[in-house]
Amino acid sequence: MTDEERRWADPHATTAVRKFLRRHRRAVETVLTAARLDGLDEFADAAAEYAADPAGTVTPEGAAVVFAIAQQAAIAYRTGAQREQEFIDRFIDSWMNEHGYAFTAAVAETRRGLRVEEPEPRAGRMTPWLRATVPGEEPEAAAETLSLRVHARLGAQPPSPGGDTSHTPADPKSVTTDQIRRLEAAMVDGRRWRAAAHRRLVLEDPALGQLARRLVWASFDGRGAVTGTFRIDAEGVLRAVDDGPVELPRETLVGVAHPLHLGSSLAAWRNSFAGNRLRQPFEQLDRPTYALTPEEAEADRLSRFTDRQVRTDRVFGLQQLGWELSGELLYRRFGPSREVAVALDPGLAGGYRYEPELQRVLAVELRGGTFGSFDAVTASELIRQLERLAA
Repeated sequence: MTDEERRWADPHATTAVRKFLRRHRRAVETVLTAARLDGLDEFADAAAEYAADPAGTVTPEGAAVVFAIAQQAAIAYRTGAQREQEFIDRFIDSWMNEHGYAFTAAVAETRRGLRVEEPEPRAGRMTPWLRATVPGEEPEAAAETLSLRVHARLGAQPPSPGGDTSHTPADPKSVTTDQIRRLEAAMVDGRRWRAAAHRRLVLEDPALGQLARRLVWASFDGRGAVTGTFRIDAEGVLRAVDDGPVELPRETLVGVAHPLHLGSSLAAWRNSFAGNRLRQPFEQLDRPTYALTPEEAEADRLSRFTDRQVRTDRVFGLQQLGWELSGELLYRRFGPSREVAVALDPGLAGGYRYEPELQRVLAVELRGGTFGSFDAVTASELIRQLERLAA
C-alpha cells in the first residue's frame, strides 16, 4: 500500500461535506462570482467542480478555494476550538478518503496562498471576496490552522514560509497515542465503517492494524442493532469468540464494540483475550458501564451529581473528551440539538494555575430533551466521564 492509503479517515466525511456545501451554496457562489469578476476564472472553475462533486475528478486548487470560502462562511456557526477542529477534520477526512495523502497535503499548501477578505463597502465590495496572497505576505490565520491540523493528523511537516513542502513522518509514539484516542472515541461516539473501508483504512494500516487486533469489533444493521462480534487475528482473519472464521459482506457496518454491545458474550470475550494474551490499548472489555435510573431517564437533570466536589485539574482534563469550558460552565454537545451543561461553583476564570483546587457541581442539565433520549452507550459514557470527574 502507498502512504496515501495508510491513513485513517471517517468514511462518512464526504457526505457531511456535501451537506455543508449545500447549506452554504449561496455563500460559495457569491464569492466565486466575485472571483470571476476579478479575473480568477481558473480558481473559480476548479472550485465550482469541487463544490459540485467533492469525490469526483477535482484538483487541490479547487478543494482549497472551496475550503477557504467554507471557513469564512462557517465562522458564525462555530463556538470553541473543539468545534473548529471537528469542522477541519471533516474536510481532511473527505480529502483522504477520496483523493489520498498527497492531495490533502497539496490542499493545505494551496490554502496558504489564498485569502478570503471581508466585505469593504467603501471600496464598493459588498460581499466577501477571494484573492491570492502577494509575495512576502504571511498566510492568514485560517490557512495556518489548516496546515497545523494536517500536520497533527497526517504527520506532514507544516510548510515553511519559504514554501518548502517537504515532510517527515511523525514520531511513531505520538501517532500511536493519537490513534488509540481516536479508536476509543470511535467506540464512545458510535463511529461506523463499511466492511471494505474498514479493512482498507484500519486493518491494512501498519499502525492501526496492530491496535485493531487487540480490540473486539461488532457488525451492525442499518438500525444500529448488533448482528455479530469478532476480533482480528495476526493474519488479518476475522474470528468469532469461539475462534471460528467470520465473513462480512463489503457493505456491512463495522464499529469498535462497546461492552454494552457484547451482552452475554462479554465474559467469553474476556476469556478469549486472556487466553490469547491480548493486551488492549484502552479499557474496553473491562470498562465499567452505567445506566440511568427510570427517574433520570424522564428528567433533564442528573441529580446524582448535585453538590459533589470535583477536582479542577480533572475539569480541565475533560477537554480531551470533547468538553468545553466557559466561566462557570462545563459543556458538551451531543448532536445538533442537545447539550449537556455542568454548572460549577466557583467556576473558572484565570487559567489552570490560578484556579481553586476544587469545584462544586451545582447541576448537570441536558438542554434539548430528557436523558432518556440518549442511547444506552451514550448514557453510560456520559455518566462514566462525570463519575471519573467526581471520583
